[in-house]
Amino acid sequence: MQVDILAIGSLGDVQPYVALGMGLQRAGYQVRLVTLNGFEELVRGHGLEHLSIGSSTAEIFKTAEGMKWAQQRGTPIGFLRGFLRVAGSQIEEQAAAYWKARKNIGLLIVSPMASLGGVHLAERLGVPLIQANWGPPVVPTRYDWDGRTSLKAVMRATGMACKDATFRLLVWSLLLRHINAARSRVLGLPELPITAPFRGKVRKPGLLLGGYSPAVVPRLPDWGDWIRVTGYWFLDDFHKWTPPGELVHFLSSGPPPVFVGFGSNPFPNPQATAEMVVRALEGAGQRGIVVSGGSGLPEGQLTPNVLSLSAVPHGWLFSRVAVAVHHGGAGVTGAALRAGLPSVVVPVFADQPFWAERVFRLGAGPRPIPAGRLTEQNLTAAIQATSDPAMRHRAATLGEQIRAEDGVRMAVEAIEEHIKYASSGAQKVVG
Repeated sequence: MQVDILAIGSLGDVQPYVALGMGLQRAGYQVRLVTLNGFEELVRGHGLEHLSIGSSTAEIFKTAEGMKWAQQRGTPIGFLRGFLRVAGSQIEEQAAAYWKARKNIGLLIVSPMASLGGVHLAERLGVPLIQANWGPPVVPTRYDWDGRTSLKAVMRATGMACKDATFRLLVWSLLLRHINAARSRVLGLPELPITAPFRGKVRKPGLLLGGYSPAVVPRLPDWGDWIRVTGYWFLDDFHKWTPPGELVHFLSSGPPPVFVGFGSNPFPNPQATAEMVVRALEGAGQRGIVVSGGSGLPEGQLTPNVLSLSAVPHGWLFSRVAVAVHHGGAGVTGAALRAGLPSVVVPVFADQPFWAERVFRLGAGPRPIPAGRLTEQNLTAAIQATSDPAMRHRAATLGEQIRAEDGVRMAVEAIEEHIKYASSGAQKVVG
């Protein structure tokens, strides 16, 4: 069977789906990963077919609209508005690129950001749809994340459901024009009304996979059987990577440093941010390795005790550092937890505040610092807080639990079970 995996996002968003695709290929499936630009070498290097359908996040952030989006990162609402403007401009282009290169597939798997267009592609193709998430679904529940039921938990869940409905309506209303353009002009499907998601007119995935550890976010007792929590999908390809000499020398020249990396989240003033990070590390009495990624932070030997590089595999680096300071993306959060590292989380938007709060509630890091409130003083204090023995013990314990899991194997088993019993005619709709 041919399986297409639509993984839209930056490097941290794509890597787990490469690992999942490799697991499916080992099980006998033909797998094609569909991404934005810039991932062909990564995907084909792991033996999978590849299709690129649009501009990468790095390319987008270089445009006028992308730079405006970056400048709005200080508030979640501003960042969301910028994201929706960019996403809207890309939906029809990406749908057209995929449709032009479509194959006779038997199953479509979509990442969270790919689900915006993936549900319509699956409808047109007439194939089962599986949503593969980095985080837990927002569904009604009577339980909190500790597995306890209470009036507070019910009220929290009700509030979350209301927020989710409001969010879906906002996203749908702002993107509807672009979605309908893709449906009518590219896919030949009828246009949808603004009430479509709430009237059973948009397909629901037959299976939702949670690619995270149940030790971090448990599967709640009243979730439906269509939700499966598998464990993380780690792509451990760092064995093929050779560290640069300057990194090897830096690591060997002193105690384990602090990792600082904010993924592909751009900073309006990256030079000032880098200087603030350096001062915070100095104030905490720590050495640091900064990984700039797509954040725009400067690279090189920033000070004798702070080295900045463009990219270093987390799987290689995290066994060699003492603390991880990061943005709270699902991938970097999972990698830090697996390594048993305490995390200082500086979330920006989307699922990042959720992961930041989970790390704090699990005792594996200090209280998170929202990106818009990041200062030299609170970053220094947060780094110093990670020396707490109880916090370090809790992070180490979580690391042992996560390392004992095999998330890819569990996900493949769930997918095969779904394929066995599901068909396109059996797919449900939201209602």
